[in-house]
Amino acid sequence: MNLLHIEYKIKRMDRAYLEIIFLCGLILQIILVLPYLRDYFPKKFHHNFNKRERLYLIFISIGSQLLPLIYILSSWFSWFDYNLPKWTAFPALLLYFFSYWLFFKAYTDLGKSWSPGWDIITDHVLVTSGIFKWVRHPMYASFTSVAVAQILMLQNWMVGPAFLILAVPFYTYRIQREERQLLIHFGDTYLQYKKQTNALVPEIKNAYFVLIIRKLRMVFMKNYLITAFKSRFARARRMGSK
Repeated sequence: MNLLHIEYKIKRMDRAYLEIIFLCGLILQIILVLPYLRDYFPKKFHHNFNKRERLYLIFISIGSQLLPLIYILSSWFSWFDYNLPKWTAFPALLLYFFSYWLFFKAYTDLGKSWSPGWDIITDHVLVTSGIFKWVRHPMYASFTSVAVAQILMLQNWMVGPAFLILAVPFYTYRIQREERQLLIHFGDTYLQYKKQTNALVPEIKNAYFVLIIRKLRMVFMKNYLITAFKSRFARARRMGSK
């Protein structure tokens, strides 16, 4: 075993906990999908997903599930590894856990209006409260967040960005298709909602986000001013002592 191989093993062990957590997330995804494999997919899959989307889904499954599984359980792609600073683990985990919270929050807020496909169900209600007050498509936002977290958690040029590269064109196309249906069904109500709410990222002018930014700015400026004042005071003392 050469030194490069030993060094690779050590670095891979340092981030093994990230890969284990990511693997647990994959298992959770499979558990969530299982109830629909027997009922929904055989009956409505071809109706709700055209040929282009089905091809997208195959590639997304490879990028978000198959490649990560192979990478975590083997060393096939080790030549393409990169090593991020250790501190990136914190935002990666924060984003990863936030993604799953966002998915369940969206699912809960939708209630009976939720559907795995884009079709409008009976007694469909336009939900604009809860998480939908902030973004129009929180479920797609949650999947995109997982894709970004994958880059930080699975540090490999072949596996890390695979989900994001394949997901962005699919979600862009899918959102456009779904919104055409929603505009036909809800008309001006949805058009007004669309003008007020972004698709995936909340408006920064929203009150809560403004307060957070102001608070961070105050803390930063306070610490900066205190540090600057102490530095100048110490400098003045040194000059006075001379």
